[in-house]
Amino acid sequence: MQALASAITLRSERPWLGTSAILVAAYLAWAAAVPDGAARPLVSLILVVAAKGIAALAALLARRKIHGAPAERAWDYWCIGLALWSLSDALRLADWISFAELAPVPTLADLLRLAGYLSGAAGLAFYPTSPQERFGRLRNSLDITILWLAVLAMAWLSFIRPVIDSRIASAPSVFWTAYSPVFDLILAASSLRLLLLQSRSDQAALFRRILLAAVILTATDAASGLVGIQGDFRPGGWTDAGWMAAAALLAAAGLWQTGDTLQPGGRLPDVLRSRAVRFEPLLSVAFTYAVVGFTLLDWRFTGRVDWVGLTVAVILSLLLVTRQGAIAGQIEMRQFAAAVNVSRDVVFICDAGGRLRLANAALHRLLGRQGDPVWAVDRRPAAEAPVLADFLGPGHEPATILQEGLQSGWSGEVGFRRQDGAIVPVSLSLTPLHDERRAQPLVLGTAHDLTAIRQREADLRSALQDVAAARQELETLNRELERKVAARTEELAATVADLARLNEELKALDRLKNEFVALVSHELRAPLTNIRSGVELILTAPGNLGPSATRTLDLVQAETGRLSRFVETILDLSALEAGRFRFAMQPQDIAQTAEQVRRRFPEAVADRLVLDLPADLPPVLADDRALTSVFFHLVDNARKYASEGEIRMTAGAQAGQVRVSLSDRGPGIPEAERERVFEMFHRLDSSDAREVYGYGLGLHLVRRLLEAMGGGIRAEAGEAGGTRMLFWLPAAPQGT
Repeated sequence: MQALASAITLRSERPWLGTSAILVAAYLAWAAAVPDGAARPLVSLILVVAAKGIAALAALLARRKIHGAPAERAWDYWCIGLALWSLSDALRLADWISFAELAPVPTLADLLRLAGYLSGAAGLAFYPTSPQERFGRLRNSLDITILWLAVLAMAWLSFIRPVIDSRIASAPSVFWTAYSPVFDLILAASSLRLLLLQSRSDQAALFRRILLAAVILTATDAASGLVGIQGDFRPGGWTDAGWMAAAALLAAAGLWQTGDTLQPGGRLPDVLRSRAVRFEPLLSVAFTYAVVGFTLLDWRFTGRVDWVGLTVAVILSLLLVTRQGAIAGQIEMRQFAAAVNVSRDVVFICDAGGRLRLANAALHRLLGRQGDPVWAVDRRPAAEAPVLADFLGPGHEPATILQEGLQSGWSGEVGFRRQDGAIVPVSLSLTPLHDERRAQPLVLGTAHDLTAIRQREADLRSALQDVAAARQELETLNRELERKVAARTEELAATVADLARLNEELKALDRLKNEFVALVSHELRAPLTNIRSGVELILTAPGNLGPSATRTLDLVQAETGRLSRFVETILDLSALEAGRFRFAMQPQDIAQTAEQVRRRFPEAVADRLVLDLPADLPPVLADDRALTSVFFHLVDNARKYASEGEIRMTAGAQAGQVRVSLSDRGPGIPEAERERVFEMFHRLDSSDAREVYGYGLGLHLVRRLLEAMGGGIRAEAGEAGGTRMLFWLPAAPQGT
C-alpha cells in the first residue's frame, strides 16, 4: 500500500500511469500464483478498500485547495461519492470476513454505492464551466440531461432489456447488476464533456484522470456484472485489479489538486483548445443520434418497437432542439456581453439597495481590484455581491442617487474609491431598468473615467497660465524692443545720412582723383615725349660722347620709355573708369597683332617669344588698340618675371571663342595669389629691394580691357613650370 500511495502522488502523466500499470500487473501475477482459497479474496478486498480509501482521502485533501462557491459545492459532492464508495467496499469486506461470501443483492453496500454514484455524478454535473451567463447555465443543464438520458437509454436497449427478455435473471437482479456500469458511463460522459470545456492545463489533467478511471470502472463493472448474473462472481480475480487501477487514477486526480506548484495551471495550446471547442457542442448531438439510431436499428431487426427507447429518443430530440435554441441565445448573449465587456466605459446593473448584479471588466480595472472580473457577479450569493456604497466616494449619498435613478434617472460627477484608497473622478449616469419578472426595477449604471480629462484640464490650465505669463513677458520685451528699435532706427538714419554724405564726398574725391591723375598723366606725356626725343637726338647726333655719358643717356631713355608706358597705362585705366575709352570692335588677326607687339620689344626679348599659332585660327572681335595693349602687357610681364627661357604663345578656337595662352618658365605664381595678381597695384614682391620694377597695373588693365570686349583671363600653372596666362575673346562672325 505504501508503494501504491507513492505511485499515485506522482505529478506527471507517464510516471503515475506506468506505476499504476506495474502495480496492477504485479497484483495479477500474484493472484495467478496464489491458489484460489480464502486468502486471495480477502487480500483483494482489503486492497480495493485501501485503494478507494486513499482516493477518498486525496479528494478530501484537495477540497481545501478549492475556492469559489460552485466549485466547492461540486467538490463536496465528489468527496461524498468517493467516501460512500469506500464505505460500500468496507461493508462488502465485513460481509466476507463474517460469512466468507458476499451477501446477495441488494444490500446496504449496494445502496451506499448507488448513493455514491449519484453524489459523484452530481459533483461532475455541478462543476462550474465558463462562461456562466444565463443561457450558458441552461445549456449546461440540457447537455447533462441529454448525456444522462442517452446513457440510460443505451444501457436499456443494449443490456437491460435483452437480459430481462432472455429471463436469465429477474428485473431487480438485472437493475442491481447493471447500475454500476451505467453510472460509470455517466461519469465517463460527464468527464469527457468537462475535459472538452477546460482551458487550463491543470483542470484538463484532472478530468483526463477521472475519464480514464471511469472507462476502467465501466469495463470492470460490466465484466463483474455479467459474472454476477450467472452467480459465479468471487473476489480475487482481475476485476479487483481494475477497481484498484481506477482508484489509483482517482487518487492521482485528487492529489493533483493539492500540488501548490501546479496552481494555477497554464492555458492549453490554442490548437487543442480550438479542436475541443469545436467538438464539445457535437457531444450531445452524437449521443442523441446514437440513441435514435440504435432504436431504429432495434425496431428494424426485432420487428417491434421499444416504447421506452422510442420515448427517450423523442425526449432527447426535443431536448436537443431546445439546446440549439439555448445555444443561439447563448451566442447572442455572448455577443452583447463581449460588446459591453470590452467597452472602456463602466457598465453595471444593481438593485434598489445598490447591490451589483452585473458589471463589466472596466469597473474591475477602474477600482484596481485583484482577481477575476465581476461580469457574472449574479452567480455569487447575495451577501458576497459588491455594493455601490462600497466604492462610491464621499460627497454623495448612495441611497439618494439610487432613489433618483430608480424614479427618473440621475447623472452627475462622482468619485469611485479604488482598492488602494485613491478617488477616481467619473461621470456617472443611472437609468431605471424595468423587468417584468421583478416587482421592483433595477438600475443600469454607466460611468466614464474622467481622470484623463481632469489631467488634460489641469495641463491646459497650466499651459494657459504659462501662455499668459509668456504673453506678458513678450509684451514687455516687445515694448523694450520697440524702444530699442526706435533708438537704433534713429542711429541708422543718422548713419545712413552720414554714409550718403561720405559717399558723395568719396565720389567727388574719386572724380577729383581721376581728373587729377588724368591731368597729371596728360601733362606728363608732353614733357616725357620731349625728353625722349631730345635724348634720341643727342644719341644719334655725331659727337664725342664718352662711353659713360652714352650709358647714362641710354638709361635715361629707357626709364623715360618706362615712365611713358606707365603714363599710358594710367590714362587708359582712367578712360575705362570714366567710360571714355572708345572701343572700335572689328575682326582682328591674332597672329598679326602678336607679330606687331613682338617688334616693339628689343631683339633679345623678341627672340624669346615663340608664336605657335595655327594657320586657320579665326579672327577675334576686338579693338585693335586694346588688343595690342593686352598682348604688350602680357609679354612685358612674362619677360620681366621670366628672365630666361622661351615665352610661348599658343591659340585655338572653341565654342565660338578664341582662347590664347602665354606660357613662361619663370618662378610661377602661388595658387593663392593667382586671382589677386589681377587686382590694382598688387605685386607678389612689394619690397623696396625688389629686382623687377613694376606698379601692379598691367594685369589689372589687361583684365579690364578683355572683360570690356566680352572676354576674360585667368592665371594657371604652366605644364613645364612657370606661369600660363590664358585669355579668351569672342570669335568674329563669319563674313565680316
